[in-house]
Amino acid sequence: MPTIDIIIPLYNKASTIERSIRSIQEQTFTDWSIIVVDDGSSDDGPQRVQRFNDDRIKLIRQGNAGPGAARNRGIAEATAEYVAFLDADD
Repeated sequence: MPTIDIIIPLYNKASTIERSIRSIQEQTFTDWSIIVVDDGSSDDGPQRVQRFNDDRIKLIRQGNAGPGAARNRGIAEATAEYVAFLDADD
């Protein structure tokens, strides 16, 4: 179990999601997992997430329910002691 789960709500942010994930991967602290919650995107953002070859990245898909629902779904899936949020365009 990682120390921290980083939850990323994703909705039509294909142009920035890869950069957001790479920014986490480039940190010196490596005891994390990423939970990307696709909130019904109509672009190829989920496919871009799936291309990462990193077992610490998990993609969950749900129908569009808004960013709050996506964050709550991520919390429900989290197992780490700590949780952090990162927007898909940060």
